[in-house]
Amino acid sequence: MGTPYRLREAADSHVVVVAFLGTECPLAKLYAARLVEVANKYNDQGVTVWGINSNRQDTPTEIAAYARRHKIEFPLLKDPGNKVADLFGATRMPEVFVLDEQRMIRYYGRIDDQFGVGYAQAKAKTNFLVQAIEELLAGKPVTTPQTEAAGCLIGRIARRDPTGSVTYTNQIARILQRRCVECHRETGIAPFALTSYEEAAGWAEALLESISDNCMPPWHAHPAHGKFSNQARMPAREKKLFREWIDNGTPTGDPAALPPPRQFANSWRIGEPEQIIRMP
Repeated sequence: MGTPYRLREAADSHVVVVAFLGTECPLAKLYAARLVEVANKYNDQGVTVWGINSNRQDTPTEIAAYARRHKIEFPLLKDPGNKVADLFGATRMPEVFVLDEQRMIRYYGRIDDQFGVGYAQAKAKTNFLVQAIEELLAGKPVTTPQTEAAGCLIGRIARRDPTGSVTYTNQIARILQRRCVECHRETGIAPFALTSYEEAAGWAEALLESISDNCMPPWHAHPAHGKFSNQARMPAREKKLFREWIDNGTPTGDPAALPPPRQFANSWRIGEPEQIIRMP
């Protein structure tokens, strides 16, 4: 990190794999080891792997920690302003692009079909990335040139000036406190925090996708079977505000309007249990 890279630096490589990653996306974490395996296995056969992080919310320090945690030795590069992601047309993480010797994209999409949003198989049935690499090394056309990537949306920089009355400090921070931060905080069970503007803005598109699909906040009771106390579903009015905030360029708002941080209990919230049984 900190050193610019250009494709001509891989001039001796027969195949270049460009993988778009993120430090906190669950699937990007799961597939880090798979990419390390691919890089190690095919390095001597003229295959170069580069990782690209285009998330506005991921700092160089967090990217370096991600690389150490997953033992990544191939270059892991920061893409300020998601310019590289825009050039490739990358939308999610992880998403891979396989380039041939003429640096034409011959495959793009998911790494394999083992993991997806909400499911995991014991092992992959089809290794799309490996298949594309081996076919190119053998001088063959790629059998499957495209698949649909699964994972979190890349946290892009807004390309429009922030406008409008719906702001992070005035409305969005309050919605996140009511619906999300119980899990999405530093010590919560969710994979990333949503307690600051930069985090919320970086994950905004992914959040909108999840709440539009009713995947988040998680609530599996079907509304056809009655009304439930403390149900977690986000009401349509709040979804509309969230969409408007994104459409208007995620304006920050007046810092004085920011609500105080929500406080959480550090102990049992329903009273101390009579007995605690711990699993070995």
